[in-house]
Amino acid sequence: MATIEELKALQKPLNVSDIDFRVQTVKEKGCSLLGYKDARVDMKRLDQAVGIGHWKNEFHRDSNGILQCTISIYVDDLKEWVSKTSNGTESFADSQKGEYSDAFKRAGFMWGIGRELYDLPFIWVNFMQGEVTSTVLRGKTIWRPTFNFKPNEWTWAVKSREGGGELMVYAKDQQGKLRFNSAK
Repeated sequence: MATIEELKALQKPLNVSDIDFRVQTVKEKGCSLLGYKDARVDMKRLDQAVGIGHWKNEFHRDSNGILQCTISIYVDDLKEWVSKTSNGTESFADSQKGEYSDAFKRAGFMWGIGRELYDLPFIWVNFMQGEVTSTVLRGKTIWRPTFNFKPNEWTWAVKSREGGGELMVYAKDQQGKLRFNSAK
């Protein structure tokens, strides 16, 4: 059972180890990265904050066929289940699994899990030699990172600014070279 006070633990900032980064946009000289959480982060946070067995999730499709996920938590102070719902979208890699995972993560955001990810700054990283390649498709050059570009193996730091607002983010690659610094 959870108390209203215990629910506040859901909104604690994520550990930087719970945040992954994926390439969003690629250009010849660099790329933008997007910070995200996976569904296991939400499950772990729910288990830690309210206890295993004191939360549940349900999926259903709305009248437009859009997948909805509801995360419900039994709040002992209120003597009832409190629910928050959000929708998901298909992913490119695994459409059905991705859709369920996305809906679950978005419902987790509704509870405050990882909401600070919306406060991450725009992350642009310049490529180093060997980290980008290109192909020509229908006369247009398409840039993509190589397997040498591994931002999830970098050391990341995410810190709050005094007064709130956009978070400060720093990243060093496997060789210790500073690759991103939002404080500049």
